[in-house]
Amino acid sequence: MEYFDSDVIFNSLVIQDEEKHKEARSLVLDAIQKNTFIISTLVIQEVGFGLARFGLSNEEIESKLTLLASQNLIAVEPSSIFRALILAKKIGFKHVNDCVHTAIAESLNPDKFYTYNKSDFKRLQKHTNVEITILG
Repeated sequence: MEYFDSDVIFNSLVIQDEEKHKEARSLVLDAIQKNTFIISTLVIQEVGFGLARFGLSNEEIESKLTLLASQNLIAVEPSSIFRALILAKKIGFKHVNDCVHTAIAESLNPDKFYTYNKSDFKRLQKHTNVEITILG
């Protein structure tokens, strides 16, 4: 199982940085093909917000989010929120969504957890057993 942070999904959908786009798109498509792809409802929310800020039309956003939601999508459970609060207390509450992603990954115990967010997840790595792959 491969859990994807929102920034990887966002980079797979739009081109901000050509190299990140190619890398993210390859990882996502490979995981979908192998049926190891998994995201949470939080990813849908964050990516939707990012796509709107990036200036995509409502139709493009709806199409992309519908496709994502049709894949292996898990809901954010209360237990993940409670665990995220414990993590947030350790690294700071301004990073609570990253803590939620980490807590979700802990509950899934994925083979891979991909993100581009080095600063927050490097700090979170010290407080979890989940192996976080920070992409460059």
